Amino acid sequence: MLIINIIIISNNNKYKNMLLKKPFIIDGAMGTELSSRGIDTPLPLWSAPANISHNHIISDIHSDYIKAGSNVITTNTFRTTIRTYLKAGYSIEEAQLLTRKSYAGAINAAKNATLNNNTLIALSIAPLEDCYEPDLFPGTQTALMEYKSILEMINKNDVDIILFETMGCYKEIKSALTVSSKLKKVKWLSIILKDSNSILDGTSITRVIDLANEYDIDALLINCTPLSIINKSIDIIIDKWIGKWGVYPNVGISMPTKEGVFTKTVDHNIFLKEITKYLDRGASIVGACCGSNPKLIRMISNHIDRY
Repeated sequence: MLIINIIIISNNNKYKNMLLKKPFIIDGAMGTELSSRGIDTPLPLWSAPANISHNHIISDIHSDYIKAGSNVITTNTFRTTIRTYLKAGYSIEEAQLLTRKSYAGAINAAKNATLNNNTLIALSIAPLEDCYEPDLFPGTQTALMEYKSILEMINKNDVDIILFETMGCYKEIKSALTVSSKLKKVKWLSIILKDSNSILDGTSITRVIDLANEYDIDALLINCTPLSIINKSIDIIIDKWIGKWGVYPNVGISMPTKEGVFTKTVDHNIFLKEITKYLDRGASIVGACCGSNPKLIRMISNHIDRY
């Protein structure tokens, strides 16, 4: 039987003080920005190697989002796992070393970008396998061990929020929340939807909310999902969830390819109107996911300043 015992004490005054001032604005896409700056992001590792090879560019992208108005940046750790490095052909020893180096680089890049400002750092933790394929979930015991390994890999005092994002498998969500249950740290859970009533594996949003209510989750979010699907799911969130909630949708009209590419995107002005609707309904966390950029985040931030 796996025994999980990770206890970290943290001071959340900064988080609480910021929440009183204005909604949280999460930064936008990292992969899109890396590609636009000439950095290759091939699967399966995607942007993880850039934490080591182009750390200054990662930090520059964070800084650009902060200048655009983001007050929460997410670490570039979405696909940074030993499992992913093994898939890329590395030995177990190499995979462990590179994963640790990538995490260290990602957190240092975020810390460098947030020096002398009030921006919060959210540690991005994604599904262990492809986030669009919940059927690939490796099993509960494996997930418990691997999420525990991820959380032990970092100094929790280097981040302000633990963000489980793009989570579309109920069993995986439960595994992640179980491992992190004793962390004295702000935790956000962000889900990806199949339709307006369910996450990718078909589990109802209501059931996910019931699970989240059993754990110390500070905010429930929806990300990496088209606006058209999110809009119809907000009623469920408002009706069933009593905590803070938010959205950071994709800018694509449909779901992206595995490489994060869209065939059609939503006009930024239309995107902004939808964000306004979420704020009107009580969202305290907003932003944008795949396909976004600092320009869109600036539009959101400027709007909130006038809101």
